[in-house]
Amino acid sequence: MKDFQYIALAEKFEFSINNGTYPIGSKLPSLRSIRQQLKISVGTILKAFALLEDKGLVAGKERSGFVVLRTSVSSVSLPKHGENNTLAQKIAIGKVLQEVSFPDSENKAYVSFFNAVLNPDLLPFNALRRSLQQASRDLTGHHLQYESAAGNIHLRAEIARRSFLWQGNLAADDIIVTNGALEALSLCLRAVTKTGDTVVVQSPIYHGILQTIESLDLKIIELSSCPVSGIDVQKLEEICTQQNISVCLIISNFNNPNGITLNNEKKSAIAAFAERVQIPVIDDDIYGDLHFQAQRPTNIKSYDRHGWVMLCSSFSKSAAPGYRIGWCAVGRFTEQVTQLKAVTNVATASIIQSSLLQLLKTGAYDRHLRKLRPELHRLMLLTIQTIEKYFPADIRMSRPEGGLVLWIELPSHIDSFELQKKAIDQFVNFAPGPLFSNHGDYRNYIRISCNNVWNVKVENALKRLGDIIKSMELNHNGY
Repeated sequence: MKDFQYIALAEKFEFSINNGTYPIGSKLPSLRSIRQQLKISVGTILKAFALLEDKGLVAGKERSGFVVLRTSVSSVSLPKHGENNTLAQKIAIGKVLQEVSFPDSENKAYVSFFNAVLNPDLLPFNALRRSLQQASRDLTGHHLQYESAAGNIHLRAEIARRSFLWQGNLAADDIIVTNGALEALSLCLRAVTKTGDTVVVQSPIYHGILQTIESLDLKIIELSSCPVSGIDVQKLEEICTQQNISVCLIISNFNNPNGITLNNEKKSAIAAFAERVQIPVIDDDIYGDLHFQAQRPTNIKSYDRHGWVMLCSSFSKSAAPGYRIGWCAVGRFTEQVTQLKAVTNVATASIIQSSLLQLLKTGAYDRHLRKLRPELHRLMLLTIQTIEKYFPADIRMSRPEGGLVLWIELPSHIDSFELQKKAIDQFVNFAPGPLFSNHGDYRNYIRISCNNVWNVKVENALKRLGDIIKSMELNHNGY
């Protein structure tokens, strides 16, 4: 942990900058005073200041030390709180997807902000290579055989041990390893629903989840989210008691696309509500490890006492997208989900599970996360600052405290599908807002992924996108 002391120091100064202890334009304490007060090396302090510089928060001035440039809190307003139809509807996301443009991804002229997945340069390449080599040296040949349907018992034990980070209390037998989080979600839905049943989801929500629900021929009710606090738990209870609901599906931390995290009170209340009315809640906590604060947030499963919460997660967003290793802890539904996994595809690939086990067991995954989180925070802050600089002043933007994406509300007359076509002509791509609702709501919203290693090409791409939006505004206003 000592190697990452500079990260904790940088976070401490960032907090003090944001709360006004060090206002914009003021100087941070000198290297000498910090060294004397905290008893840490000058090298550690300089690494902390370099991290703050990378985030654009401070600048080093010759003979003047480090001066505060800005806070990491955006001055742009949050997106507005919309209202959705709370009646059960059939899924129609397939029609919405037909409006999306997909340019040639191999063309290196493009800068894409579309996919919420780590850039290859942010992955722990060497650690993954070593773990895969170690897994392949297993002389027993176990990695060449079918694994059990629930998954490698040693990997499941490592995942269970990590539950203490979010105040959970899992055992290896509680875990089922899957081919990514979407398979985990699909298995959970199949275990507790039948054709035509109704699922309550928060809105906006990841389009892959909508496609999964559509593939199972289920109906949905979209419950809108407050841009600060997320879904209204009382409203959720009213819907579940007044209508025939089979399951609720909620992203508790850093919702994709609007970045909302439910507070602990809401997470606890949802877990208690699920037990009281005996309606299962699926908690998709795929981004929980990518938090920007000092501690990992809890999830709804943290407060589950009687097995009504079905937790789904994955290592795709944090370690290796191509490994497709997800998992779920489904409480009282473990037997049903395990049987469904077995008849769906027998098991998840053995050697990939063994490789991930090595990554977790050796501590390489945690070392990777300690480097990755501040880098992702830096990339998000740089993206926010660039958007504030080049986009119109009347946009609204989310304030994620983790994850990979920003949710941006554009002026009401901007159609994000039309904007996407114009942007692709300028070699820029993003995810249009209508992808994140059943019937194509959020027409004037876009999702920007903060996953590109920062350089002039990325900044210029955001500038071009801002210029296109401004030109659409001018045309709308008749100039």
